[in-house]
Amino acid sequence: GVKALILPMSDDPVPTIIESNEGAMHFQKYLVKRRAEPVIEDIQFRGAEAARPAPGVLEAISEAGRIIICPSNPLISIGPILAVPGVRGQLRARKKDVFAVCPIVGGKSLKGPSDKMLGQLGHEVTALGVAKLYADFTGTFVIDPSDKAAATAVSTLGMKVAVLPTVMNTLTQKRKLARALLSL
Repeated sequence: GVKALILPMSDDPVPTIIESNEGAMHFQKYLVKRRAEPVIEDIQFRGAEAARPAPGVLEAISEAGRIIICPSNPLISIGPILAVPGVRGQLRARKKDVFAVCPIVGGKSLKGPSDKMLGQLGHEVTALGVAKLYADFTGTFVIDPSDKAAATAVSTLGMKVAVLPTVMNTLTQKRKLARALLSL
């Protein structure tokens, strides 16, 4: 029974463009047609600098009791949202209430090409690597027990660390993580 207000990041177009060894291409072409095979050199969120947060977005962040960043790709799922002016700053202002679940477990993506993309762009493909991307706006970083050795290093980035099972293959596992996040 979680009630959620779902808002788009912006009503303005912000296409994700992959700069690769094969040239620039829309993210969907990279992922679907090219099956994430080209080597990524850069990611651009075209139009992000001129985009405005959708109506209600900044207010929702400001008024939320808790902000949970799910274990999505930090580069192409979370990255475009953070690129919209005002969003990252609003999250920073609410840092103690921001909980981010790491999408990398044991050096591998929970889903999709996050691990490959992080590595190609020079980021550590670890819980610590993702924590570094989120440290300025996240108060509590959630890592899987298999990555608990990274907890001390993550905490030196200024975040609390919660060690919880983050692999969710069943509805029961999903509910258990959701309940744990809400109880932190």
